[in-house]
Amino acid sequence: MKKPATIVLTLCVLAAVCGCRRDKTPMTPTPPPWLDTAVQEQAQQQAPEAQLLGSIYKGIAFREDQSSDWQIALEAGQCYWFSGAGDQTVEELYLELRDPDDDDVAEDKNDTPRIVLTHCPETSGMFELEAKVTEGHGHYAVGVYGKQGTAAPAEPTAAPPATTVAPPSDTGLGPVVDNMAKASAPDAQRVGDHLAGETDKSDWYVALESGKCYWFIGAGDGGVDQLTLTLWGPPPSEKQIALNQSENNRVTVGHCPATSGMFHIQAKVDGGEGKYTVGVFAKKK
Repeated sequence: MKKPATIVLTLCVLAAVCGCRRDKTPMTPTPPPWLDTAVQEQAQQQAPEAQLLGSIYKGIAFREDQSSDWQIALEAGQCYWFSGAGDQTVEELYLELRDPDDDDVAEDKNDTPRIVLTHCPETSGMFELEAKVTEGHGHYAVGVYGKQGTAAPAEPTAAPPATTVAPPSDTGLGPVVDNMAKASAPDAQRVGDHLAGETDKSDWYVALESGKCYWFIGAGDGGVDQLTLTLWGPPPSEKQIALNQSENNRVTVGHCPATSGMFHIQAKVDGGEGKYTVGVFAKKK
């Protein structure tokens, strides 16, 4: 009489163990067609004035921590944006840039499959760019962007395919931001396109020039109760230089940089949730 009970207990344990197993979401055999578009649109949001240099580099990770490396020629005096995106099975993407001496000069790990790394090299040479899937698996792609006149990077060595999440759609808040600028800085002109976001926070890198003053003006939709803008200076220090925590969904920060460089601007929703838009406006001192 005890054997049936033992068998039943064993079956229950096996069922519980089997029930705990989670199968990995299968990868698509080829990268989704929207991957390149996602890389380009993300770069345009971060650096509207920059252009794609060379081809979009692609890689595939069959498991976590697999990576791809590419050799890229960069020029001193130029600024570059490295826009990376992973497909629906990539959970976290990591980018790292090493200089000709193999020293790390820029790196970033995001908790999403979308990431942008920036660097303004002080010396020209062959740099190594690494993309790694730190969580998940699947296809990914990276585009290198720079201002016109920047030398195009070398074509990538053999590389596989890639995938991504659609970028934020137009928030429709552009005219609101432009009207705010007319009141705050009537003689200033907008620099590039509006920057749009719809997550808790969004980060962009903007090239600012000495001899000019800049206004960063943000507006959220009806679901955003409080909006904050923070501005950091160029690397390597990236010192915080401006912060405005608004009590509503309209916010402005200003700065007149003493030196030119790549500045970091962040928009953060501190109350509510929804879409928001930031415009960068400039005029000579």
